[in-house]
Amino acid sequence: MIPRHVVFVLLGMKITPLRLAVLAFAVISSLFIGSNQASAQTLRIQIGTPPPPLVVEHPWAAPYPGAVWIAGHHEWINGHWVWVAGYYTYPPRHGGHWVRAHYRDGYYYPGHWAY
Repeated sequence: MIPRHVVFVLLGMKITPLRLAVLAFAVISSLFIGSNQASAQTLRIQIGTPPPPLVVEHPWAAPYPGAVWIAGHHEWINGHWVWVAGYYTYPPRHGGHWVRAHYRDGYYYPGHWAY
């Protein structure tokens, strides 16, 4: 559905190819912007073997304001567990917190941002 403010803009202007392209981009982009409900969905991957023990890491001082520490973790890559060292990053949206990856009952649940 096209937002009301976009319809009003369309009614008052000539539609040029550039304006049409910008409008198409805006509408298509809005399809990929998730809501809070969409971010609550959980991905799980069936894997038979649990990951190796965690490597103990100690986060250093945050390099910039708002930085979030993503702790080191194992990821399932090409059929085996690979250690990914911890790092700092920004949340993709304001108010997010990192949910750590975990393994339970034969399934691997990758880490993700939650809101």
